[in-house]
Amino acid sequence: MKKRIVIALGHRALGTTLPEQKKAVKTSAAVLADMVEEGYQLVITHSNAPQVGMIHTAMNEFGKTHPDYTAPMSVCSAMSQGYIGYDLQNAVRAELLKRGIFKTVSTILTQVIVDPYDDAFHHPVKVIGRYMDAKEAEAEEQKGNYVKEEP
Repeated sequence: MKKRIVIALGHRALGTTLPEQKKAVKTSAAVLADMVEEGYQLVITHSNAPQVGMIHTAMNEFGKTHPDYTAPMSVCSAMSQGYIGYDLQNAVRAELLKRGIFKTVSTILTQVIVDPYDDAFHHPVKVIGRYMDAKEAEAEEQKGNYVKEEP
């Protein structure tokens, strides 16, 4: 029976910009292909904070001139999962093919249910989004979004 393992790729495994991500996924793909070569079935999960923050910022900026084109954080998260998954699956598939291993690689987008009353929401540790002036921050808070002052 083949062993199935779950691998979580964190921030450093993916980079924080698209060029960094392109390079990082190739490095990660080589390690992942080693595991496939050893007979493991892989389930890969990954972080997406820098990527979802970048997408959310871009959507907010675009929304300033096109108010009908806004995207909630959940949609930005799906976008980031899609483009990270796309880069990762292509890099893993290319590495496997280079080694003569013909296996499929797939990306699956996920959703989770988060308890909005979780105490952790009172003390966020990751900044996601853009820097705003006081007026913009107040407008975001009026929408029900959490805003934190950063020096």
